[in-house]
Amino acid sequence: MVSTPHPAHKPGASLGTVRLVQSYPTNRWANFHMEGVLYRRMLERGCPQGSQLGPTLWKVAISPITVISTDSSKILTYADDILLMVGAARPKTAFTRIEKKLDKFIEWATEYALEFSAGKTQLLSPKGGLKPGYSIAFGTAADAPRIESSPTAKYLGVVLDPRRSYWDHVLAICKKSDDMYSRLRALYSANWGMGQSAASIIYKGVFLPRVAYAAEIWAEGSKLRKSRVKQLSAQRKPLLAITGAYKTSSTNCLAAVAGTLPLDLEIRHQAALRDLAREKISNDEMDTITDELVNELQERYTSTNKGSWTQKMIPSVRQRYHLPLVLDHYTTQFLTGHGDFKAKLHSLALIDYPICACDRKPETVNHVLRFCPRTAAARLKLKRIMREEGEAWPPANGAFLKSRRTFSALKSFAREALTNRDDR
Repeated sequence: MVSTPHPAHKPGASLGTVRLVQSYPTNRWANFHMEGVLYRRMLERGCPQGSQLGPTLWKVAISPITVISTDSSKILTYADDILLMVGAARPKTAFTRIEKKLDKFIEWATEYALEFSAGKTQLLSPKGGLKPGYSIAFGTAADAPRIESSPTAKYLGVVLDPRRSYWDHVLAICKKSDDMYSRLRALYSANWGMGQSAASIIYKGVFLPRVAYAAEIWAEGSKLRKSRVKQLSAQRKPLLAITGAYKTSSTNCLAAVAGTLPLDLEIRHQAALRDLAREKISNDEMDTITDELVNELQERYTSTNKGSWTQKMIPSVRQRYHLPLVLDHYTTQFLTGHGDFKAKLHSLALIDYPICACDRKPETVNHVLRFCPRTAAARLKLKRIMREEGEAWPPANGAFLKSRRTFSALKSFAREALTNRDDR
């Protein structure tokens, strides 16, 4: 169907362009072979999937929709997603205005041999205190289908709610991310399968872009306490994969061990990065925001009793955040204190006896690191490197994160201490 563009939206195309476009949808056929028979049908509408010209033609076709806006209404279009916003002092007036605007939509759709689905149309009142339960007609016709109101509406991937708390959006993205990592769970384990480096790549390349989509819109909503708790819960599985930590490890410690921000702070960081990309903030302002987020993480990290051993090994989350380290399952046990240590396993009621095989003291992470005679040879190598790096023994809090060499020494000790055992 050929239509005349609205006067305000004439594309002003050249004759050659017009002829090119006219030839584009003509003489197109679909061929289908089945059991030796060829079926052919002429295509009279639509564009081929993946077409280069199709999106441009759609923009030209949908442009008349935008001129329907008035002082009391506004229309936004993105591809085939259309948002109609109408304001009025009273609900009845707003409903009338919406129905009249929808008449214009129907006229446009009829001209292009298209149809709107009232069942897929969402109706939301962001102001005025209207609660779901009302409906409006899709146009003013007597037999027009009804559009039912809803407590939320999803537009361009963001779940909107009247209070703009974005709680429903947080719920939606957390569910999606949980489903994703549940499918990936079979690919990793503490000491087999997908390694920590691969898990980190998936986290940065898949998980974060997915959950941080449109973060600049809903980042403020991530500050709500219930939203923060939900996001941290959703981040737990990815962090376990990145660190190779045991499931009993404290959530408070996992972000510090992984060298990343908790998800609610990461959302705000991603929002700031997009503001930086759009030149809404300067590089100095971006640095300030990052510092504030790291400071907030440090305050959270040290204000709880959970993960006291990790707080000794990693006292400064800022230092860890800016120090790229390659983790493994063995080193993570020494950073968290949760692992193959009899005292820890006994506290979880997994074994009956907490005493180390050296028959001296309970087998804690501190005992294995500093005292156990079975790890004496590995400890001598560790102490030598620490002395060369200017660190005393017993090590001060955070000593193993002083440099890559001290961390590498801890990694070597951890692997040797946890693998060279005859009682496991």
